[in-house]
Amino acid sequence: MWSICDHCARWNLVPSEDRGAQVGRLERIARDRGKLLSATENVALLEVPGGELVRIGRAHLAEAAWWRYGKELQSRRNNYERPGKRIAGYAFGAVALITDGLGLADLSLGIGWGDSPLADILRYRHFGWAAWYGRKDCPFCGSTLRALRYDVSWWTFLLPSEDNRVRLGVPCPRCDPWTPEKVFQLEADEAESVLRRILAYQHITGASEDMVKDAAREIEGAGSAAEFRARVADQRMTLWRLGRERSIALEIAVNEAVEARLLSLEASAFEFVWRREEALARIIDEELTPPRFLDRAKSYLPPQR
Repeated sequence: MWSICDHCARWNLVPSEDRGAQVGRLERIARDRGKLLSATENVALLEVPGGELVRIGRAHLAEAAWWRYGKELQSRRNNYERPGKRIAGYAFGAVALITDGLGLADLSLGIGWGDSPLADILRYRHFGWAAWYGRKDCPFCGSTLRALRYDVSWWTFLLPSEDNRVRLGVPCPRCDPWTPEKVFQLEADEAESVLRRILAYQHITGASEDMVKDAAREIEGAGSAAEFRARVADQRMTLWRLGRERSIALEIAVNEAVEARLLSLEASAFEFVWRREEALARIIDEELTPPRFLDRAKSYLPPQR
């Protein structure tokens, strides 16, 4: 069970201890007061008092992707196309252009005036100029990477990983001649966090419903989100060469992996609690319960075969 943020449209898992009562309450609301707005084979959107309810059964990723990720991408698209946002963006760009002419430009601001200046301006205002800060050394030339700029992040690419976690390669600009092995490497949680920020930065203009569903089908064609990510890593294609549809698929796949890991942690927590409760129950049954009461309780159990 998830709650969907009205502001950013992200799906947030409801704490497990609250789900039982909430699911029952929502089922009653959906049955008694819900109005069906749209539905596919496994996903239904209902209008209920105070908001909307998305009910998901056994859904393919392509069916659920629009509800889970498409709303956020559509929100980005609508936000990008708002007249007020465009006016503010161009005003910001005009000031940047004037200060550049006066020699007072912000060197961290990279705007492609001939391509999509508004998108670059909005990216800078929302994300800043760097996706990562730290210190990584190139294993070939010894140069040091201290920050990964967003405006060159299209040239990063996934690297194969034995543990199926994200490894991100950042091409070294000083290695000459350059080969795909000459990269700064970000790994595990750090790489995953950086990749998610980069993809959100690049996809600030959002995507259509058809684009999201096509991207989800790319993942299903690979077999799973993890297999799609592994296939992209084996190809060592930069985000630029992936193209828009596959880069959106990669954003969906990375988010799927994060959510799957959270669910796995939750399952492990359930198992831990169960083992603890089982141990306490055994102590109560075997050591604190008088034998005659224990024998009487066992008499009600079905005979073992």
